[in-house]
Amino acid sequence: MEHNERAAADLLHVVEQALKIRGAWEEVATTYCCHPPEEVKAAYQAAAERWNVQLDERAVTLSSLYIGGSSYWE
Repeated sequence: MEHNERAAADLLHVVEQALKIRGAWEEVATTYCCHPPEEVKAAYQAAAERWNVQLDERAVTLSSLYIGGSSYWE
């Protein structure tokens, strides 16, 4: 039973982190769409701190290029 409880707690933690990452991404995507990638990257890193989540540097860079270089919400 203890193993199942631990597995459930681990799964809950993963889901919580995924929701935080999604929240940070949406915050930046809605506010910084079509802005220069450097500005988007700085905003994304600040959002990650606010959402209390660690993001991979490569993911931040690629997301910043995507958000900054697209008309995502059009």
